[in-house]
Parts: sequence; structure tokens; C-alpha cells
Amino acid sequence: MHNIAIGFILNLATLVLKVFAYRDVASTALFADILNDITDCIGLFLLILGLYLSRKKTNNILYPFGLSRAMYVFGLISMSIFGGVLFTISFTASLTDLRYPPGPLDTATYGIAFVLSALVINGLNFALGLYSYLTARKADPATVGMIVDGSTDFLATFLALIAIVSLNDLIDDIGGIVVSVILLISVVSVSYRYFLILIGRAPPKHELIKILNVVLAIPGIVDINELKALMITEDEYLVILEVEANEDVDVGDLEEMSQKIEQAIKRAVPKVKHVVIEFVPRRKEPPTYRKLRIRDL
Repeated sequence: MHNIAIGFILNLATLVLKVFAYRDVASTALFADILNDITDCIGLFLLILGLYLSRKKTNNILYPFGLSRAMYVFGLISMSIFGGVLFTISFTASLTDLRYPPGPLDTATYGIAFVLSALVINGLNFALGLYSYLTARKADPATVGMIVDGSTDFLATFLALIAIVSLNDLIDDIGGIVVSVILLISVVSVSYRYFLILIGRAPPKHELIKILNVVLAIPGIVDINELKALMITEDEYLVILEVEANEDVDVGDLEEMSQKIEQAIKRAVPKVKHVVIEFVPRRKEPPTYRKLRIRDL
């Protein structure tokens, strides 16, 4: 299961728990935290929908990669508008309660239990993102965004829990303001992921190095003159190569070599779905990539 899907399920679970908790105690900080989870769920759901559409085959010449990028456009607009509205509601409500205190909070045993459970799930979400980043070294926007969302959600839930446990309306109101700011950070984080996809960012550096290494290891390949890679979505890459081949390779062998290159790239980096290869004669200039040090990339 993709990190985004895991994050969506965990955020949905915490949202349900916090709604039940809010029925037990009308906390300003908890209300802001609920709006934060709603924003996360909307953004992550649109990302999942975009990834789902990206896997569907299409024969439409106008949209060769499907409608997934249209979903990112829609997601960016929706997050900008809807996230801004939720932040305004949360921040305004917190300032109003701070200026006109509604009174001390009531003891809420069930509310504390629900929020504490949500805090554990938020911690699990953050731990999963951090584990994926440290073990698989996936520095893609999905994993990094999961870490950012997990950390901000954990902090927001922790502040809401402190407000409920303390039964102090001042702490609750200030916590609501802080959680509202965290909500804004979460909106910016998700929107930034949309933006990275829409501007056509290249895949992570370590994946590009894998592509170079596997291609240069194929017999008959002299050098790679040019490598271009584009993230169509977070799970779909387009790779364009200009490859130098030995002079003794005939036209018939080039087709077989092209298939080997494509298969090798897709095995090394499964997110690569489209490969375009152009063969050129061997040049007299020094090699482009073969003698280039990895740290220079």
C-alpha cells in the first residue's frame, strides 16, 4: 500500500476519534485540530485519486498520460480555497474565545481517551513516514510530505490533549490559535506536493543514479549523452535517453538493445513507466556520464 493511502487511513481514523471526543468536551483547540484533520483528509484523498487515475490506461491523444495531472490542478485549487477557509474559521474562533472566554472546560474522561488514542495514531503515522525515509531512502514528495503531516498532526493533537487535561480555558484558546497555524502549515505542505508535480520536477537524485548505472552496465553502450526524467505523478516517471552505441552494433541489434535498456530501467526504478531512447553514433568527445563522479550529479 502506498504511503499516501496509509496516511489517509490514519488521518481518517484520528478524525473520527476527535469528533467523538469533541462531543464529550467542546474544546477550541480540539475543534481546530478537527479542521486540521479534515484538511489533511481532503488533500490526501485527492492525491490518492490522482494516483489511481494515473494507473488507468488511456488512448486519448490529447491526454497521453491520463487525467491524473488534472486532479493535481483541481487539488491545488481546492486546497488553496478550502484550506484557507478552514484556517480562517479555526483562527477566528480561537481569537473570539480568547477575547470572550466561554468558561472553563468540563471534565471529559471519554474525550481524553479518544484524543489520546488519536495521538498514538498520529505518532504511528509519523513513525511510518520516518521509517520509510530512513530505510528505503525515498526522498520523494509523498514520503517527505507524510513526515511533515505526521509531525504537525502529532503536535496539534498533543496541544489539544494538554488543553483538555488541564481544563484551562486560556490554554485551550491559545492552543486553538497554535493548532490553526499548524493547519495552515499542513495546507501549504500538501499544496507544495501538488506544485512539485505540476511544474514537472525530476525524480530523486538516487533514482537517476540508478538509471545511469544500469544503462551503462549494458554491453554495447558506450555512454549516455543526455538523460531527462520527469515526474508525471508521484508514482509515474518519464525517462528520455540519448545513448551512444558501439560502431559494430547493427540496426537489428538496436531494437533488442532498446528493450534491454527499458526493462533494466523499469526493474531498477519501478516508478518509471515510460522510456524514450534515441541511439546516436559514438562521438569523439570525452564521455558525458561514464567518467562523471556520482557526487557531481
